[in-house]
Amino acid sequence: MKLGKLDQKCPKCGCMDKTIKRDLEPVHHAHAKTKAFICSECGYVFKAGNDGENSD
Repeated sequence: MKLGKLDQKCPKCGCMDKTIKRDLEPVHHAHAKTKAFICSECGYVFKAGNDGENSD
């Protein structure tokens, strides 16, 4: 999901709040990979980390 699309409404509930789930790398705790963007209200997954979409 591109940063410009973070203000999209959830297609299920219309909420605009999102939670970002991240995986911390075990060796370098300062580095993390985005796991998923999830609606804070209903739990709808906007993007999972394995979608194959570019993160540009």
